[in-house]
Amino acid sequence: MKRWFSAFICFQLLLLNFASAQSEDDIIKNTQQDMLTVVAAGAGGAILGLSTLSFYETPSKSIRNIWTGAAIGIIAGVIFVAYNSAQKGSEDLVGKVPSKNFSTLDRLAWHQDEVLKYETRSAELSSNLFNLSF
Repeated sequence: MKRWFSAFICFQLLLLNFASAQSEDDIIKNTQQDMLTVVAAGAGGAILGLSTLSFYETPSKSIRNIWTGAAIGIIAGVIFVAYNSAQKGSEDLVGKVPSKNFSTLDRLAWHQDEVLKYETRSAELSSNLFNLSF
C-alpha cells in the first residue's frame, strides 16, 4: 500500500511537470501549484506524525500516527487551496470597475439586444427541431 501511494505521488509530480513543459497555460500552472501545495501539506503532516513517535516506548506500534498526520495535512491543504481559489474569483469580480458611460438607457438597449439574440436562437432551434421532410 505504501509503495503504491509513493509511486502514485511520484507519477503525479512527473505528469504535472511534463504537462507544464508542454504548454505554459495558466490553468496548468495553477493546477500544478495547487497539487504541490496539497502534497507538501500532506508531507508536512506526515513529518509531524513521524515526530510524535519519539514519545512512545514502542514506536513501531504507533506508525499510524504518520498516516494520520499525512491525512490531516492533505485535508488542510485541500481546504487552503479551495479557499484561495474562491478568493481569486472574488478578486476578479471586485477588481472590475463598471464603465461610467453605461447609463440606464444603454443598459436597457443592451438587455433588449440580448433578449432578441436569445429569442432568435430559440426560434431557430424549435424550427429545426420540428422540421420534418419526407
